[in-house]
Amino acid sequence: MPAPLAAGPTKATGRDAGHAPTSELGVDAGTPDPPRPIREDDTLPIESELRPAPGLSLEARFRWLEPPPPRAPESNVEAISKARDKTALELTLDVSSLGRLRVSFASRSYPLPQGAELRAREDRYGHILVWPNGSTYTALAPGTLRAALSEARLDVTPLATPSVTAAGSGNVLGIATQKQRLESSIGRLELEQAMLPAGGAGGALLCRLLLELLAVSPESSACRPDWVPLHAEYTWASGARFELEVTKLGRRTELPLEALAVPPSGADARRGELPGTPFVALIEDRELNDFRTRALPPPEKPDPSAPKLGLIFQNRGDGPRYLLVDGVPVVWLRADAEWLLSGLKLGRYTVQARDFFGAESTPPRTLELPARFLVGDEPERANH
Repeated sequence: MPAPLAAGPTKATGRDAGHAPTSELGVDAGTPDPPRPIREDDTLPIESELRPAPGLSLEARFRWLEPPPPRAPESNVEAISKARDKTALELTLDVSSLGRLRVSFASRSYPLPQGAELRAREDRYGHILVWPNGSTYTALAPGTLRAALSEARLDVTPLATPSVTAAGSGNVLGIATQKQRLESSIGRLELEQAMLPAGGAGGALLCRLLLELLAVSPESSACRPDWVPLHAEYTWASGARFELEVTKLGRRTELPLEALAVPPSGADARRGELPGTPFVALIEDRELNDFRTRALPPPEKPDPSAPKLGLIFQNRGDGPRYLLVDGVPVVWLRADAEWLLSGLKLGRYTVQARDFFGAESTPPRTLELPARFLVGDEPERANH
């Protein structure tokens, strides 16, 4: 396990972007101490000063920004659309004016179990991952969030501090926004934020989270109190695009305190351990069967390595991958594993493998079932 990266302030005079300076003649009187980075071996003290306060509740989703594949004549458009909605990478978020953030994974399609939560507090850089049981948490040091989401691992990505460039204005959900652009070695982020005082310092925490996915330090001037991100579009170094889109926003006079506590009351800390994903199949066989209105005749020259029926997905790559069938993620599979999809009717399908962020994807391929789809190979991996 790599040593955690200390991405927090390196000087005693550093200031969190969530605190406005109150200095006179170079003296900061009464300004809170800058946030400290969470470490993987942290056992955080129980919060005792939380109080009722207003905030915001958001609904959002991550999306891969790629056009859908062409449809086969026998495609069941309604069934495929329903499966795509079912596997959408949906989130619910609570942004508290107290300087707290809760992000709940509302979809089973994440590499983390449905019901797991990310939580953050204003005085700490980094996050905690609360397990679905609510009584266990793992400290996520700054720089580990990207690997936790994409690979269910706690590897550390070094964080940079790029410049922030103004990119004009916009509108999301009928709310005026300001756009900013940041770039790192991983890619580019177009961040769109709105001034929403009800979110208080909690909006800066959501901003920090989105910046960490680009490997950007939480100290960035892009994150400010009273400003809440409503849209984030990433363009990775590969050219692929990925976004977070807020689809619904509600103002709350009071958010539940226990849901905001970092850590939850009475929760046990697990060092360097993530909750296991209890499944890999995202779509049931009967739903896969509905992807086509009818079966086609079997191929004249079947692949000798193919199963008698369906599609074998074999992941020999160096990381987890989603298998997409007709643009729908149907399986999330760890490296060195394989999965049989027996529910698909005989016919032609467009298949593709992709990582969580969509940064690494195989070209779409049209396969005639039964077939075998292999990602990576052993000789290539041995050479790395």
